[in-house]
Amino acid sequence: MTAQPQPATIRRIIGPTILLGSGTYFDFESPEAAELMIEDVAYSLAFQSRFTGQCVSRRTGKRAYYSIAQHCVLMAHYADPPHKLAALLHEVGEATCGDLNSPLKAICPDYKRVEKRCEAAGLKRFGITMTDPAYIKHLDTRMLITERRDLMPWNGEEWIESAQPFETEIFPWENPHMAATMFLDTYHALRECAQ
Repeated sequence: MTAQPQPATIRRIIGPTILLGSGTYFDFESPEAAELMIEDVAYSLAFQSRFTGQCVSRRTGKRAYYSIAQHCVLMAHYADPPHKLAALLHEVGEATCGDLNSPLKAICPDYKRVEKRCEAAGLKRFGITMTDPAYIKHLDTRMLITERRDLMPWNGEEWIESAQPFETEIFPWENPHMAATMFLDTYHALRECAQ
């Protein structure tokens, strides 16, 4: 009689918990206890598109993939030196919560509450203090206006408060793996500079 192979032990997670690419678990009821890795953040943001995937290149008129990771790297580039890491990681909550577009997020207060808690836990995990949230919000608004100009089929409708776009045109990176690599390279370079 041949012995039957035993099923592999499977760790069963009960409750609002997800398995991350690093092999660690993230519990939405206890995000402060998570062992979130910077690679988890980089790859999650690299594989998520801004604007719910509705980007269109103004140059080609064709659909374009533009990742949240690229958005963060570009924003960190424009930030003043003491705020570069905060700018790079300002979307850390979306690495575990996913990106919900702003109009939908505005009518989902429970989601916003959970995302803000996950963001705070992620910033703390990576030792980032948001010393000037108004400055980060201003940069994010300028990024949005630049992205709208370069990557959305915008026809002049009123969206948000007025701010100046950045001068340089945005060209989406080749693929999510490139975006993750650029995010990680930027993170490690900024960490090195901070020491």
